[in-house]
Amino acid sequence: MAMALPDLRPWASVLLLDTVLLWLDGHGAPRSETLGLSAAAGHRLTLAQMAMALTDLRPWASVLLLDTVLLWLLRGTVGELLPQGLPGLWLEGLLRLGGLWGLLKVGGLLGCVGTLLPQLCLVTPLFLSLRGVVTGASSAPTVRVATASWSWLLVGYGAAGLSWALWAVLSPPGAPEREQGQENNRVLMWRLLKLSRPDLPFLIAAFFFLVVAVLGETLIPHYSGRVIDILGGDFDPHAFASAIFFMCLISVVSSLSVGCRGGFFTFVMSRINSRIRERLFSSLLRQDLSFFQETKTGELNSRLSSDTSLMSNWLPLNANVLLRSLVKVVGLYGFMLSMSPRLTLLSLLDMPLSIAAEKVYNARHQALLREIQDAVANAGQVVREAVGGLQTVRSFGAEEQEVCRYKEALERCRKLRWQRDLERALYLLVRRLLHLGVQVLILSCGLQQILAGELTRGGLLSFLLYQEDVGTYVHTLVYMCGDMLSNVGAAEKVFYYLDRKPNLPPPGTLAPASLRGLVEFRDVSFAYPSRPGQPVLKGLTFTLQPGQVTALVGPNGSGKSTVAALLQNLYQPTGGQVLLDGEPVSEYEHHYLHSRVVLVGQEPVLFSGSVRDNIAYGLKHCEDDEVMAAVRAACADDFIQEMEHGIHTVPIPVFLRCRGPHLQLQAWKSRGDQTVLVIAHRLQTLQSADQILVLKQGELLEQAQLKAGQDIYSRLAQQLLD
Repeated sequence: MAMALPDLRPWASVLLLDTVLLWLDGHGAPRSETLGLSAAAGHRLTLAQMAMALTDLRPWASVLLLDTVLLWLLRGTVGELLPQGLPGLWLEGLLRLGGLWGLLKVGGLLGCVGTLLPQLCLVTPLFLSLRGVVTGASSAPTVRVATASWSWLLVGYGAAGLSWALWAVLSPPGAPEREQGQENNRVLMWRLLKLSRPDLPFLIAAFFFLVVAVLGETLIPHYSGRVIDILGGDFDPHAFASAIFFMCLISVVSSLSVGCRGGFFTFVMSRINSRIRERLFSSLLRQDLSFFQETKTGELNSRLSSDTSLMSNWLPLNANVLLRSLVKVVGLYGFMLSMSPRLTLLSLLDMPLSIAAEKVYNARHQALLREIQDAVANAGQVVREAVGGLQTVRSFGAEEQEVCRYKEALERCRKLRWQRDLERALYLLVRRLLHLGVQVLILSCGLQQILAGELTRGGLLSFLLYQEDVGTYVHTLVYMCGDMLSNVGAAEKVFYYLDRKPNLPPPGTLAPASLRGLVEFRDVSFAYPSRPGQPVLKGLTFTLQPGQVTALVGPNGSGKSTVAALLQNLYQPTGGQVLLDGEPVSEYEHHYLHSRVVLVGQEPVLFSGSVRDNIAYGLKHCEDDEVMAAVRAACADDFIQEMEHGIHTVPIPVFLRCRGPHLQLQAWKSRGDQTVLVIAHRLQTLQSADQILVLKQGELLEQAQLKAGQDIYSRLAQQLLD
């Protein structure tokens, strides 16, 4: 019986690649003692996934088939329309790239081969262009890829595949997850840009001064080269004085523009900061109370202070650096190309190599930093265990053993730090050797151009000054985009709070001209949102009659404060209704309700400001006479008038306490037009009440229960009823 053999290609690929990476891991890759992982573990997983992807031959076969068809078309009439030399070679590569990309995308086969296409189509034009630059040839061979021998095509495929595999090795693990995070950060970035739209005129002004400042800085090396040419040839005093004058003028204008640029960006930063804080604070004040029970005050304060500052700094600071680097790069390369296109292309040689070296170094450096953190934490743990359990250590006579443990932990920290410093030194050495090699190549080609009369000595000096700066700005430009997307994450929580909809019913609209003050609780039940399984009130039913004082008493945690909160519409009952003059309290307009239903706390909250500001809190256009009338009604006029500045005194909270609450109750009762619910414990206060309600475990006690009860509140109610 014939048996179908399994496809062993993916497993063989995984085994081969994993063997190579394990060999690399055993020759210098850092390891983590805590997790048992190596720095190459992520890359092993990446390459294993790549090997599995290689077994799907449809995209690769499609690339080969479509590329063959496109090259056949470019060999015919289409190819004859292309220009000769390097322009035709580059145009051919771009046509191949566009055709393959579009056809594969339409067929849904782009997938993992998408990163291969640019190298495949552009490697030959790039190689021939660089060879022409280095050798000084003015034109490339007349032959193109479509008409060249098969060896050129095979070399191109080999180079593209090698570069694709190398980039997959250098890519850090977890790239798909980071791409998803980067997409979320892009959304946040656009929201931040929209938030900065009112500051667009100031940003345009800042950008204008930035361009002037950068152009001024860019022109100074140009005039430095002119000075060298004047001093090195026939000295012309007028030309020398003119060059020095323009250098000074450009320096002054550039310095003034730098100051104006910084001033505008700082101004924009302060405006954005104020706008974000105002919107966030407004959004927080409109949230439901359950939100503040679930969210810590410290976290909200952190969002209002630190996160809003990071958000306000994001656009001005990053835009400043990004735009400055962009204008610098464009300006510097513009001057460099005007001086010598050949030297400009040579200066680009070390850029991809430097980026690849940095990519490798950053991956290893981050892995080493994590291991150093683990080693330091391990050393600290040894100290904590030994010192915390010193009695146990001495009882076992293990002092020397603990010293050896700590010594081993310190030695591991030292070795890891040494490895970190060594790898950094090697990385810097590679960077400097690459830079030095390009400098030598530029000087050699520059000397040839000077001897050929194509470049002056001052022009070469200016070019070298430009080339010295442009690398830094290109590096900043490349990595600033990624940093902008990464640093915008601080805005995520702030936007979450800005977008959060409070869990409240639709705002009410009732605002009658007068209210009787009839309050009814009809079978009201309630549980706090943070504890939905623990009801605070259970089927509460009672009525507060107008002109009467009702005393609500009960032990702590029985739900008295919750009753007051429901009456103020601070929470919504989970069952039943709270009615005011026959209408649910949630149906009344917000400001109207809280101007009619007010709370007088036992220990009132004092805000910053004078006594008058606190008494008139929430009221607009309140005169001093009205404030004094309220003071007298609260029986607080005696001690307030004793203050140095009366109602305009800034109070100390401990001294601002109302005296004689029973006097206030008597005053309210004597008016006969107010419905009063008092939560009290004093017998003197309860004696002024027309009705006494005893609340226990969220339920009202009936008369029979009060008479039979032996707790303090039942006995208190019995005294008053008798």
